[in-house]
Amino acid sequence: MKCLLRTTTALVSVAVTADPTAAAEPIRLAVGGFFREAYMVNFDDDGEGELGNERNTDGLFNDAEIFFMGMTTLDNGLTVGARVELEGEDNAGDQIDEAWIHFMGGFGEVRIGSTDEALVGACILPPGGTDNFSAFSPNQWAANVSPFAPGFPALTSNAVCIGVDDREDAQKIVYMTPVFGGFQLRLSYTPNGGDERHGDGVGAHLGMPTNSDAESRHNVSVYGTYELVRETWGLTAGLGASFEGHVEQQPGDDQREQTFYQGGLNFTFGAFSIGGVFEYYDNLLSFKGGDDADGWVAGGGLAYDFDDFILGAQYSHQSTEVDRAGGGNDDFTMDRALVTAIYPLGPGIDLDAEIAYTWIDTDPESADGVDDYQSLEIGLGTAITF
Repeated sequence: MKCLLRTTTALVSVAVTADPTAAAEPIRLAVGGFFREAYMVNFDDDGEGELGNERNTDGLFNDAEIFFMGMTTLDNGLTVGARVELEGEDNAGDQIDEAWIHFMGGFGEVRIGSTDEALVGACILPPGGTDNFSAFSPNQWAANVSPFAPGFPALTSNAVCIGVDDREDAQKIVYMTPVFGGFQLRLSYTPNGGDERHGDGVGAHLGMPTNSDAESRHNVSVYGTYELVRETWGLTAGLGASFEGHVEQQPGDDQREQTFYQGGLNFTFGAFSIGGVFEYYDNLLSFKGGDDADGWVAGGGLAYDFDDFILGAQYSHQSTEVDRAGGGNDDFTMDRALVTAIYPLGPGIDLDAEIAYTWIDTDPESADGVDDYQSLEIGLGTAITF
């Protein structure tokens, strides 16, 4: 780890001290982004005490961002740039998604700022999903799976690209190697897992950020990908892990450090693609002397490109087991299956649709409207990239 930090520091030092007069031209700003909109209908149990109680049957949902990007290549070959992502709507007071600078050259790429950790930024997902819909933590999910029954620390969606940082875009350093024979390694270091914005203490400040109870720090993430392309077939593989270095222990229950492991493998044969993914959550929730929970999510997907449209299907399964401090186990499972379709209207403009079914089971049976929960959802959306 110390070697990694020394190497990263050296790379950053070279980039920062580069003669600004060596730039072929100043950094110029470019604008990009996306807009995703979906209309969804959900049918589930809506009686008193059920998860669908007092919930709408249908709704309109959107997600949009505008990217401000700029870069330039110096005469010495070093590329320097920056990126700021502005949310298209107020996201609980967090108007900026990611904001980072980067340095690229023969050594690879270094990013510094508010961005995804290595596992999240490079993780492999199976085919069959769309920009709006998926069986793995999709952009839009109509099933009323949250809140869960009290005492079940399960994932609110069947996510398979989650790292240990308290805030996904906490301030960090990310290093990506060059691609060697189809292989690339990504590494990241997060000093404070919950510190992303100026209000968290990582803007202009005096002193170091304050660590709150159960906040992680000194987190490390690593993820490797491999891509092989042949004339009629190809494969993409990924494997990595995310580690909490320490969890702040203040008055109250002490929480153990989390470690998450993820892997995925996809194959393409002409117009057909198929693949699978898995993520294991060690200490999803774990208190010293208290309850302990581990979980995992696995599944797969396939897709076929008919030229005029793409038809896909995915399935995911989540299993979380809670070991109670007073003895006994509680089990939670959530399954999700769906079929999707994508129809390209033009460059960067797609229509997408889904029919999805989600079902939940708890053992022992829950009296909070979760056990044997079932949901049928239908969605129609559009995704615009600019």
